[in-house]
Amino acid sequence: MSYFPIFIDMTDRQVLVVGAGSVASRRVGVLEKFGAAITVIAPNTSEEIRKLADSRKIRLIEQTYEEVRDTIWQEKNFFMALAATGQTGTDARIKEDASSHSVWFNMASDKSQSEFYFPAIAQGRELTAGLISGGADPGLTHRVAKEVRRVLAEAEVEDT
Repeated sequence: MSYFPIFIDMTDRQVLVVGAGSVASRRVGVLEKFGAAITVIAPNTSEEIRKLADSRKIRLIEQTYEEVRDTIWQEKNFFMALAATGQTGTDARIKEDASSHSVWFNMASDKSQSEFYFPAIAQGRELTAGLISGGADPGLTHRVAKEVRRVLAEAEVEDT
């Protein structure tokens, strides 16, 4: 399958993230930098997510998805939902709920269930690049992104 690269202004877009492990933490960190309004649902959380919640950069609900499932979709009009619980049944319910609300969905544990991929991002002052391999070769994707970051950094030094 071929994916169309698209760049979206995430400023104040409502994003639901269920889970707070390493994958969720990385994605929350990136989305926060791009201005998304993030709600994280997780009974246990990483230090990174805790810091963002303490600084009021994200909303943290320290409950299970099942405990808030009936109300969370009524509270916010989410633009995208990310399932990163690692629990097959819970992630499937999040997908089902996102679909019924016409919300873009990504499942960290099963890319085949996702409607979009999170790219490796290389960002300079004026340039942003997003790279994916469709899950086929994440190592190559990260190496290429690292090289693009290096080129951007060199270009910025030359411009000053």
